[in-house]
Amino acid sequence: MALRHRQGFVKESEEYALEFRKELNLSEHAPLNPFLLAEFLCVPVIALSEHPTITRERKIQFSTKWRDEFSAATLAHGTRREIVHNDSHHHYRQNSNIAHELAHIILGHPPKPPMLTDGCRNFDKLLEREAHDLGFALLVPRPAALYAVEEISNTRQACEHFGVSEPLLTFRIRKTDARRWAQNRARKRFG
Repeated sequence: MALRHRQGFVKESEEYALEFRKELNLSEHAPLNPFLLAEFLCVPVIALSEHPTITRERKIQFSTKWRDEFSAATLAHGTRREIVHNDSHHHYRQNSNIAHELAHIILGHPPKPPMLTDGCRNFDKLLEREAHDLGFALLVPRPAALYAVEEISNTRQACEHFGVSEPLLTFRIRKTDARRWAQNRARKRFG
């Protein structure tokens, strides 16, 4: 059975995305730099390659052969949080990774150790789905998806504009039903 969001979650995600844009003096369809959002939220973001407590050997492993094994993580120090992200990833992926971790923080998800005592990854499907969807909404809220469809000539340019991957942009356009909204708006304008 597919996981369903709690009632009101999608609306709440859109509201967060637009409220943060307002707080950062950005238009509803402006690109959101997740590093600036993290700074606004007082959440330090540290590149894996620069993290002071991670060994050089681990840094090399996570930037080469284990590159796909680590995207980002939120570390808890009491009530303070910090994000460590894999800066060997493409900058679109880094934006998504950081937005995902910020979503965990914004939603108040409790910090958990990354591994269980049996060596398995500590993974809560519902919390991860919430962070995934809010993270994507932070980067491309409904007005931004509509802007991408109506005002930007192609997907590649829209991805560059928002600093996101094509799968992320496509997901948000589909999730927000932006193409249908754009068609309806065009019909009303042009009869």
